Amino acid sequence: MTLRIVYVPIACSMPLLYAASRGFFEQKGLSVELRRAPSWDAVRRLLTHDKVDAAHVLAPLALATGLGIDGRAAPIRVRALQNQNGSTLVMSKNHGRITAPYELVGKVLGVPHRFSMQYYLLCDWLARGGVNPLIDLTIREVPPPRMPRWLALGRIDGAMFPEPFAQLVVDRGGGVACMQSREVWRGHPCCSLSFGARFWRETPERAAMLLEAVVEAQAELDHMDPEGRRAAAGLVVARGYLPVEARSALEKALAGEPMSPSDDLGPDRLGFAPTPFVEYGVWILAQMQRWGQLAGDVEHLAAARAIFEAEPVRGIAARLGMADTAPHLDGVREFSFDDPLGAVRAAPFCAHRSERPPAPPYTLSEPARERIHRILDRLADMAWGAPDLGLSTFEDDELGELERALDESIRARAFAEEALVEHMELEEAHARQDARIEAQRALIRELAAPLAPVLPGVLLLPLVGRIDRERAADIEERALRAAWERSARRVIVDVTGARLIDEEALSLVLRLSRALRLIGAECLLVGVSPEAARILAASPDPAGLPRCVRDLSAAIGAPEAAFPR
Repeated sequence: MTLRIVYVPIACSMPLLYAASRGFFEQKGLSVELRRAPSWDAVRRLLTHDKVDAAHVLAPLALATGLGIDGRAAPIRVRALQNQNGSTLVMSKNHGRITAPYELVGKVLGVPHRFSMQYYLLCDWLARGGVNPLIDLTIREVPPPRMPRWLALGRIDGAMFPEPFAQLVVDRGGGVACMQSREVWRGHPCCSLSFGARFWRETPERAAMLLEAVVEAQAELDHMDPEGRRAAAGLVVARGYLPVEARSALEKALAGEPMSPSDDLGPDRLGFAPTPFVEYGVWILAQMQRWGQLAGDVEHLAAARAIFEAEPVRGIAARLGMADTAPHLDGVREFSFDDPLGAVRAAPFCAHRSERPPAPPYTLSEPARERIHRILDRLADMAWGAPDLGLSTFEDDELGELERALDESIRARAFAEEALVEHMELEEAHARQDARIEAQRALIRELAAPLAPVLPGVLLLPLVGRIDRERAADIEERALRAAWERSARRVIVDVTGARLIDEEALSLVLRLSRALRLIGAECLLVGVSPEAARILAASPDPAGLPRCVRDLSAAIGAPEAAFPR
């Protein structure tokens, strides 16, 4: 049986992707199908409806899904963290580098999801600087792969970018790195490897093997030097798990390079310690309360332990020589783990609500609820790749109308995506054709004006065919460079094969003769026809004409003294 695992294509998924690329799953007898998800909500739907066995998912989103804070609850388990740190606040180049939270007032910022460490760390950083993240600016959810485009279009002023997209935007000059998430909390958790309920309940042995394979990949990544991590990035990209255009950015992020020459944020950008300590879950739950996502009180420790399972993976990490024996809490030391709710209530801009709103009474009949659940289940299938709802008939009532509208909208979107793919393929084909044409042009230019050494210090430049302005400039540049690099004393320009000496060719001869003289080389012209001679004789600058010789043998065989400088 093949295990189905979904991931979002960011650097946080490296342990999972590296394990697949290195064959760790096959070594343990596991067959695994990895598939990209377009967004974190798609990952949540797949987990909630038990469509996948495991998922790379934001640690806070896994907690919210497991407890039913974000819609339907699913008894999932966070079996390992995938990474620590790894996100950067990047602002549009139009805004430049910001240095303090108050500079973001009125701006629009993107985060991967409302249940993400990027969101909570950004809110915490803003609040420490006296900015209310719920009122003083706008924070939007943007899937990480879409963040660069949204920034370029001006839909957001900046974003908490995960790698490699933060580095990619900086490398392309589209944004400025301002603050790394590790500055708020060094060693903070980020993404997780979460298992669906059926997988870890029904096949615990296979779940244990999958967990071990991923942690072994984390140990390799953790122990690698920068060059090893660069190679790991190349391997994952070569397997098609992460986008090719992000390879260089991914290599830099994994190797720990500064984001730019002026970057003073340091190289410590991505860590791969795997243990999901319960303290992390407690802090995340408290942030959900602080920013109004979770009303009332909860048993923080019990709730976190129900989702975050630390012991199995900590044992594997210890066996593999990973220093992951205690949680990294330096950035949140002032937070009270004994009284989480009291800590957030004492924090600035706390939006916690003491009472939970009452659940709305059910007004739908049981058959109607079943039909809605069926629609939601099919929508979850679509997150894995199903083309439509797969419903062949629709009942003649309000829900049937909803089913038809959803099915039609989904099909229309599929047609639009298909057309977009075809358009992109056509553009790629045109780009490849343009590249081939340019390569052929370059070859023609090379063959049409080859520079060949015929004697020590003597180069031959035969000119063939018509010489237009573009070709004349190319010939001049190549001839001067070759004469300089080879320390040539003489360049013989053979115009025997040229169609005619026109204004452009005459201009080339005059410029080339003067330029060669300036670098200490003599220009000799051979093969001048009577027609060409008349045109050359009418030159407005006769003194600038090169010396002319009747044929090539005379130019090559004549002693250098016959051509005084």
